Amino acid sequence: MSDRMQPIPFSALINWITREVKSGTLFGCRNFYTAEPEKKISILGREIETPIGPAAGPHTQLAQNLLTAYVCGGRYFELKTVQQLDGEDLTVSKPCILAEDEGYNCEWSTELTVEQAFEEYVKAWYLMQVLARELKLGAPGAVVFNMSVGYNMEGIQSPKIDRFIEQLKDASACPVFLQCREVLEQHLQDFSLFTREDLDAVSPHICSSMTLSTMHGCPADEIERIVTYLLTEKGLNTYLKCNPTLLGYERVRSMLDALGYDYVAFDESQFQADLQLEEAIAMLQRLQDTAREAGVLFGVKMTNTFPVKAQNRELPDPMMYMSGKALLPLSLGAAEIISRSFDGKLPISYSGGADALNIEAIFETGIRPITICTDLLKPGGYHRLNTMAKKLSGHTYWGEEKGTDTKKIEALVKEILSGTRTRKMTPFSIQRQLPEIPCECKEQCHTVCGCCVTVCPNRANVLIHTVSGNKMLHLDGLCNECGNCASFCIEKSAPYLEKFTLFQSEADMEASQNGGFTRKEGEKSCYLLRCGAGRMEYRAGENSSGVPEAVREIIDAVDEEYEYLFYLKKN
Repeated sequence: MSDRMQPIPFSALINWITREVKSGTLFGCRNFYTAEPEKKISILGREIETPIGPAAGPHTQLAQNLLTAYVCGGRYFELKTVQQLDGEDLTVSKPCILAEDEGYNCEWSTELTVEQAFEEYVKAWYLMQVLARELKLGAPGAVVFNMSVGYNMEGIQSPKIDRFIEQLKDASACPVFLQCREVLEQHLQDFSLFTREDLDAVSPHICSSMTLSTMHGCPADEIERIVTYLLTEKGLNTYLKCNPTLLGYERVRSMLDALGYDYVAFDESQFQADLQLEEAIAMLQRLQDTAREAGVLFGVKMTNTFPVKAQNRELPDPMMYMSGKALLPLSLGAAEIISRSFDGKLPISYSGGADALNIEAIFETGIRPITICTDLLKPGGYHRLNTMAKKLSGHTYWGEEKGTDTKKIEALVKEILSGTRTRKMTPFSIQRQLPEIPCECKEQCHTVCGCCVTVCPNRANVLIHTVSGNKMLHLDGLCNECGNCASFCIEKSAPYLEKFTLFQSEADMEASQNGGFTRKEGEKSCYLLRCGAGRMEYRAGENSSGVPEAVREIIDAVDEEYEYLFYLKKN
């Protein structure tokens, strides 16, 4: 199978959404978050309904990822980083995610082309405002899209990235923005509450802010030049993503060792190559002055992921990037230093191990917005945002203007280092033998627990209803082989390689080893399928003795109820 994702066309997204929401779900999620009408928080110059959302990463790469995060409670979206090297020119080793306990990854920017990424963000921007009305989730447009670009001045000033920045600032003349409006206009009759007035109110000003991500080891003067350029030349409210190395080697090593992560391997050289604390503070003071003069906001994001060695081939690359609960004390430790250095007057946004059990404490320090990645890769997935949003809704909201409380951050770091929640989890395994589910097709002998649905950032695993019960189906076109579903499979299998698969085309099926099916081009309700060693045709609804019953049930259900899953072409 290919590890290249195939974005869902805008008209197909509308078809998918309008069909699926009739069953009370959207991209497999049913626990929607409804914002409180009067509750808003000011983030980066915009009023939004919750101060949380997905970090730049696997949850902000495709339109359906962003939409799923929205219905589950996210309102702040740090779009996945784009860079000059993109598309097929960017090689990402697979699998690239390991999030069983603390998180690791070996990918960092979008696997799409920059133009494709821009189109995904425009599609999501429009459809969030449709969903706000149709599902009564909140006020249309009460969200922040925060762009993320990297990784050096040359790349950021390149025509490709410059166009990306300018079009997100004002998409009014962009073909995809105009096309989305036209398609929505044609589909207005499909909506009950979203009106032409709502469509006319959709702003073309998608982004007015940036989170800058630079490579580890980027020189201080280069970082300052880039941020100054973004503040003064591009007029963007800007967060600078800082690295955990600001804490210094000895403190990072002692923190991780104290929490049971003594096996995590790194050396002092990466600390010496990174931005040093003293020069960082001086630079941040200058940039704060520059932003004030330019009339825009400047702050820092705590923190970037932390590079460590893959000693046991946990992931394919020799180096991988640590995140999640092991990063929590490092990110908060760095936030404590910056808060103290600026007397709480420098805005701090956050990413690094935030979850439902610590998000209230992080928020009460004045750190905001708070973005989440590793926790959303665990069972429950995007639904975890719902729990976090509900917890924060009981707190008084205030924006960046109040600043951060250094004493509260310091107390939180001490609590984390002395507590047990963030310590390394003792590995465990399922002792009992899982029962085999008898059926006629080997590809169907899997327990239907639904875990692989929730942990997939791209929604590439779906649960469908057949005449004999629920069945799992894998969508080849949405999968980039990140491997996260394999990490959490209770059968210790790899759903993205072993579940029965729907292919968007015959060519896609030929390129894969998965058992699965696709529609036969030009013929209604006729399918080509591969089951074990056999290849055959099947017409939906027919009692073909050569096709296992479980397979017939899946294809019949797709043909009758889930036709929208074939999003790239129609018969």
